[in-house]
Amino acid sequence: MARRRTVWAFSAYDEQQARDISRQCRVSPAFARVLCSRGLTTPAAVEEFLNPDLSRLHDPFALPDMDVAAARLARAVEAGEPIRIYGDYDVDGITAVALLVSVLRASNANVDYYIPNRLAEGYGLNAEAVERAAADGIKLLITVDCGITAHEEVALASSLGVDVIVTDHHETGDSLPVCSAVINPKRSESSYPFDGLAGVGVAFKLASAFWDRFAPHAPEADPQRFLDIVALGTVADVVPLVDENRVIVSKGLAMMASTPNLGIKSLIECSDLGGRQIKAGHISFSIGPRVNAAGRLGDPGLGAKLFLTDSAEEAARLAGMLDEENRRRQQIEFDILKQAWEPVSKMNVNSTGAIVLGSTDWHSGVIGIVASKIAELTFRPTVLVAFEGDVGRGSGRSIPGFNLYEALGECSDLLLKYGGHAQAAGLSIKSSELEAFRQRLNELGCDRLSRGDLVPTMKVDGELSEDDIRLELALELSRLEPFGLGNPTPVFVSRNMLVLDSRQVGTEGRHLRVKLGRGQRVVDGIGFRMGSSHSKVARQAAEVDVAYSLEVNEWNGRTTVEMVLKDIVESGS
Repeated sequence: MARRRTVWAFSAYDEQQARDISRQCRVSPAFARVLCSRGLTTPAAVEEFLNPDLSRLHDPFALPDMDVAAARLARAVEAGEPIRIYGDYDVDGITAVALLVSVLRASNANVDYYIPNRLAEGYGLNAEAVERAAADGIKLLITVDCGITAHEEVALASSLGVDVIVTDHHETGDSLPVCSAVINPKRSESSYPFDGLAGVGVAFKLASAFWDRFAPHAPEADPQRFLDIVALGTVADVVPLVDENRVIVSKGLAMMASTPNLGIKSLIECSDLGGRQIKAGHISFSIGPRVNAAGRLGDPGLGAKLFLTDSAEEAARLAGMLDEENRRRQQIEFDILKQAWEPVSKMNVNSTGAIVLGSTDWHSGVIGIVASKIAELTFRPTVLVAFEGDVGRGSGRSIPGFNLYEALGECSDLLLKYGGHAQAAGLSIKSSELEAFRQRLNELGCDRLSRGDLVPTMKVDGELSEDDIRLELALELSRLEPFGLGNPTPVFVSRNMLVLDSRQVGTEGRHLRVKLGRGQRVVDGIGFRMGSSHSKVARQAAEVDVAYSLEVNEWNGRTTVEMVLKDIVESGS
């Protein structure tokens, strides 16, 4: 499949506002343009964004049912009632479990936890686990990162004498489970000022409300002591890093360099990040996948055990197990991608609205990652289904402009179950319905996606001259971190750059290393996974237009600015 030209979409900003911000905030014109293009058009807004502070966290009691939930939790703690935290098996759910268990243990609560096995039990609250909780004498069951659509399971718990508090951040559906409390910022009647919290963020709100009202005498139970755990789950769940998520992640990342959590410390070490300032990207690409690996392939409880252990030896052992599981996950993922790509490569993608593939040879814990890669390569919504017998579990990823969750709703008569978000969703389906589902989802994609929707776009913050590309600007831009959804790494374009040197580097020449500039002004650049697909464009002495971000590069005692290439095309093309 030929490489598709990505459209560079330049962000809009008011030039006069940018000049005012540059003068009033004493920042460079280039940095001021980036701030204004992101809606930061007043000194107060700039100050708040660049200096996230815990005082800007919203009142947890502004969430519906929070008063009731915190009071019920306090009664359970004071009476010594057995409490069980029930979480999802991804990083968000695992960190939410670890957070609440840590806070409640520090409050002398009688608490344990349960994380379902992805392969044997699937996502969410299930009846067998509810019955087991009742048999174990649990009086209060708290769900984290799940439960918002578990009407039957919650009703079963109530019938068995188990009270339930649901904490979740997924879409709510038409009705809520009937239980003690439902904490979810996406509730239709919610007036909470921010609905972008991760599951661990919602759990943090419950913990904060409980501690603030019922346990302030126990400083060791202060949820803010565990912001490193909350930050890990927030970044890994790819929620917008704005508003209070930005505060949570900024403060949590700052804690990680000297974290008291032995599990996080061991993960940092086995990810070869020891001694480094931990950034959001390190969580997304190194730490998070290791935590996720156990839940995808086997025992999801490994991650929770890791974050809750007080033994350095056990932390090192568990982190090593997760590291090994992650390597196994990578190999399985590679094998599935090879198999899935074969039929995709033969498709006429231009006439395809959505891709749906299924196999009995695929691992259901990994297909979501592969679906994401195929969606990225084809720029089409993609659903992969791993069948075991007549029933398959599917995972889908979408593209901007196509709400996958809504589309699955229009296919619900063909599905056994579905849930998720606009851009990522899961489902279960009978093998006999796969072809009908494929056809309908494809038709929905064809109907709803215009030709413009099917062309990948790259948001660009502005155009820089060669003289603008300086270390001082890169240092200014680093003040915008942490980067992620809602606050992406700034991307710039420079035109008519002369290629002074170009070579493929890394295993099998996967990466592209270049020197760009004119005369005395030379800038180093690296294009990850751009070796084979871009080397012909970046031939020496050619003039190119490049899209890139700027990074501060420290090597051998020298600090320099480096371009991280996002795209490169021949000038004038």
